[in-house]
Amino acid sequence: MQTIPAPDATQALWSLTRDDLVRAPHTEWLLTNALGGYALGSVTGTPLRRYHGLLISATKPPVARVSVLSAVDELLILAADTPQPTRLHLTPFQFAAHEAPPPPPPSLIAFERDALGVRWVHRVEHQGHEVRVEKMVHLYDGRNAVRIKYAVRAPGLVVRLCLRPLLRLLSHHRLCEADERARIPVHVRTIEGGCVVTRSGAGVHLASPESLFVDEPAWWEGIRYTKDEERGQASLESLFSPGVFEWTTVPAAGTSVLTLHASCEATEEPSTIEDAAQSERRIADATRRAIIHAGGDRVDASCLSAIAHLVRAGDQFIVQRRDGELRGRSIIAGYPWFSDWGRDSMICIPGLMLACARLEDARSTLETFARHRHNGLIPNRFRDETGTPEYNTADASLLFIKACCELARVEDTPLDGPLLDACLEVVEAYRTGTDFGIALDTDGLVRAGDATTQLTWMDATHDGEVFTPRFGKAIEINALWHHGLLALAAQVASREPARRDRLTELAHACAQAINDRMWNEQDGCLFDRLEPRPDGSEEAIAEIRPNQIFAISLDHAPVSGDRAVSVLETVERELLTPMGLRTLSPDDPSYCPHYEGDMRRRDEAYHNGTVWPWLIGPYVDAVLRLRSASEVPALRKRLEPLIASLGDGCLGQLAEVYDGEPVEGVQRPDGCCAQAWSVSEVLRSLVNILRASQD
Repeated sequence: MQTIPAPDATQALWSLTRDDLVRAPHTEWLLTNALGGYALGSVTGTPLRRYHGLLISATKPPVARVSVLSAVDELLILAADTPQPTRLHLTPFQFAAHEAPPPPPPSLIAFERDALGVRWVHRVEHQGHEVRVEKMVHLYDGRNAVRIKYAVRAPGLVVRLCLRPLLRLLSHHRLCEADERARIPVHVRTIEGGCVVTRSGAGVHLASPESLFVDEPAWWEGIRYTKDEERGQASLESLFSPGVFEWTTVPAAGTSVLTLHASCEATEEPSTIEDAAQSERRIADATRRAIIHAGGDRVDASCLSAIAHLVRAGDQFIVQRRDGELRGRSIIAGYPWFSDWGRDSMICIPGLMLACARLEDARSTLETFARHRHNGLIPNRFRDETGTPEYNTADASLLFIKACCELARVEDTPLDGPLLDACLEVVEAYRTGTDFGIALDTDGLVRAGDATTQLTWMDATHDGEVFTPRFGKAIEINALWHHGLLALAAQVASREPARRDRLTELAHACAQAINDRMWNEQDGCLFDRLEPRPDGSEEAIAEIRPNQIFAISLDHAPVSGDRAVSVLETVERELLTPMGLRTLSPDDPSYCPHYEGDMRRRDEAYHNGTVWPWLIGPYVDAVLRLRSASEVPALRKRLEPLIASLGDGCLGQLAEVYDGEPVEGVQRPDGCCAQAWSVSEVLRSLVNILRASQD
């Protein structure tokens, strides 16, 4: 069987030349540590948003994230032993007085992402000498720690490197603005080889055994973040530096090496090669299993490469969750700003875990959310600041049932134990009524919420304004209810035939009501929802949205035959784009073609035309269910633009959203630069398409 071997530590996964860096200086890179912590930045090294940093630690994994080491100013002094040395800064910063981010420094010639981390290469000609500096950032797996290595080659020349770490030591969501400098003081304690810096309960150990630490505290004021500014957010802050690590090379022909360690724990870190090997084995094993699932030897080289990249991207979202003494798995919804969300995690389990045979991770993730259920609801999300669960969701619990039944199918073992108990509790809670007005109505449909709630995945709000108030009876909620009932009925059929019959009866009532009450004859598709009115009646909302795709894509789909075909054709005509499905038809007066502007404008556009890549998954499912085998090659081509975009935006990742309409021929990525369900659904769809092509 063909396999994808784990790459050699020096093998570049992504490589950018000087021309690439000049052409796309806003391209980002991401490293993660399997705890929810991360490192994120631009390929030129310039911090462009508050979330850029070399160490953002998860103090209560995977949440309570703190921006620890924001950046390092690197001053390179050439001919340091002469009266007039040359001074170069390797990492550019944008300050308040600058109108635009600085261009890549003239010395920067290349950027690489490999198995060890990210790497910048600088080259300078000075007095007939070539000076070469390589900077490599490695984020440790399972630790809140980073190692920054500098390799300097300067034959015949004395070179001094002065490293000034810049720290925030606050939540990664917060900027250190002027009033916080005095209100939240910083404390520095010098230790052998470096210092310990603490602030408001957060701390970091900084050490560089090869250099001299000079205790020289300073504030860098007016650092400006362009990407925050574009979103209408505060964009200026001050960063604290405890001092400078100074190091001078010996003018010899070899390469001199300097390392700077930043760690939230006073522990000795292993070598980067040993540490990288741990995650590489995990990724290589998951990749091989995904290839087997997709067809093994029959998978061609281009798809092998795509699967390998998607599995690697997906691994960055799978994290540990620590609830006191309990340990489990969870899934970060998106970097940099999301925590682990119930809806997103349940959607991601089939692609990130089941397609890669990470069955223990899948079960652990399901048990994590089941353990936190309340009144038949699994958490909508865990708050990033505290880890406290919130439950305002109508779909996460239904997606939980779907994911549990899919795990049982893959394991070929009937669902039982705590997961079955949790699923049955969800059904009973929805049947009899639970929080947020979620309840089964007399017509067989589930209703949820009111005009002030946001219980579906289309949940954007701004200052109390709900932009897509999808309360009442939403089509995807009821499609998931129908599917979950029949999936559970199949799981208990042989053991509890009476329960099977009750579940099946509820499902049939739901399907009948969907077909009777939610079919939009005029447009040949499904109503998005039935919305309650003050007089007790319900209005059928005829917005053409992608939510109806679930009624024809699920294994137990409530809509079939000619109606299902018509729904699919409507979705293709109105919503399908190269990067996924639009959230609203362009013919609707509320349609927003571009995701841009301040946060209010973005929230308004979020589900009113903006394209979401994850919706390609249910679309592919629907095509595979409803169309002939001859459609499979064309379906595979549908994924090519998304797979190609792994090299754009954030290297090796897929964005959260894209514009509904192209700008200069390009649908621009935005939102989270790395989104779990975007990656998961493209991976799952590719595997399923390849499997279908073998049949």
